[in-house]
Amino acid sequence: MKTTRPFVSPKNPNPGHGGFTVVELLAVMVMIAILAIVLLPALAGTKSDPRAFQCLNNQRQLILGWQMYAADNNDLLPANDFPYLTPYRGKPPTTQLQMRNWVVGTMASVLDANGSPNSIANAELTDPNTELSPYVKDYKLYHCPADNYINPLTGNLNLRSYSMNAAVGTCNWTHYNFPNYPLGAPLPQGWLSGIYSGNAIGPWLTYGKLSAFTRPGPSKTFVILDENPYSINDGSFSVVAVATPGNTTLVDFPSGLHGAAGVISFADGHVIVHKWLDQRTYSPQLFLGRFQPFPNSPDDPDCFYLSSITSGPR
Repeated sequence: MKTTRPFVSPKNPNPGHGGFTVVELLAVMVMIAILAIVLLPALAGTKSDPRAFQCLNNQRQLILGWQMYAADNNDLLPANDFPYLTPYRGKPPTTQLQMRNWVVGTMASVLDANGSPNSIANAELTDPNTELSPYVKDYKLYHCPADNYINPLTGNLNLRSYSMNAAVGTCNWTHYNFPNYPLGAPLPQGWLSGIYSGNAIGPWLTYGKLSAFTRPGPSKTFVILDENPYSINDGSFSVVAVATPGNTTLVDFPSGLHGAAGVISFADGHVIVHKWLDQRTYSPQLFLGRFQPFPNSPDDPDCFYLSSITSGPR
């Protein structure tokens, strides 16, 4: 009696066993684990907020443009000074060179801050005075989509949501142009020591070249973050690099618009969403008259974190 055997496909020699093999399942699990390792640190605390994804993308574009600027300028970083393109407090800029900065303008000036569609301020971010403009051509990338703050000076959104570490960048303002600070020199100490030191050269590193990030290192030194819309003014974000128990101080305030978290980009190009632990860190409204003096926020754990990623000792 002739029997009929089941058809055996050359691609599947074992009929009835068309599923994944153990090796294939392990390979898929490994890929999922790798994706989780890569993505989870960046997205921690975002609660799947699509605005956090967009803010991450904005800062990726900005930090890439910042790195490309250095590659095209013999390793020199763009300026990070007092870049007011328009008159401020009755003091107009004295030279065109003074205006140049990684980003021009201040959110404390009506003409600079106006983020309404087709405003004159939008042109500042594509102007040659904004040194990142050849690399970041879309002015919308300078604004965090979660930043809905209405600037009382303009009645509109702020044009810009991001600021740069005050220890990172070069001098480009005329008041620094004496022998210790030629154009292109690293920035002075500013607030790094805890007391504003103006043009002083102090015990903390400042970074004028991409190759200068020796301590704490390019992967541990922040460059750009989203600043609190209540405190943002110029493009520089000041941090006190000295944080000790009982003595932690806030100068500029980060944003907490992503579920009490903010987006931070680093000199090596990676970008994270960082969860703030203390409400005081992202709430300048809690400090009445905060500008003089800058407020103590005793034992603020976020101050310890910010100081650790801002600069290192010389």
